[in-house]
Amino acid sequence: MEDLGDLVKGLDIKSRQLALRHKKLKDDLDKLQKKHMETEYTLTQHKLTITELEKQIQILTIAKSIPTGKESTIAKKKINELLRELDTCIDLLNNKTI
Repeated sequence: MEDLGDLVKGLDIKSRQLALRHKKLKDDLDKLQKKHMETEYTLTQHKLTITELEKQIQILTIAKSIPTGKESTIAKKKINELLRELDTCIDLLNNKTI
């Protein structure tokens, strides 16, 4: 009987240790999932910033190639159109919540 009691006691200790390890692993998984979500959000924000910067490059390229005279009016209209689009994108970024 004494051996059976020792076995039960040993099983009880091991099951508690297993439960504690399970809880720790679950907590670790939750932390990793949260970190992954934060990283995904940061990546998305960086992609939006890259897109915005590419549009600014396009605007600057157009601005540098503005001719003088009649053609400048057309170029200025295109620049204004691109600036309005860029402002809209910035507004959307500023109003976006996590």
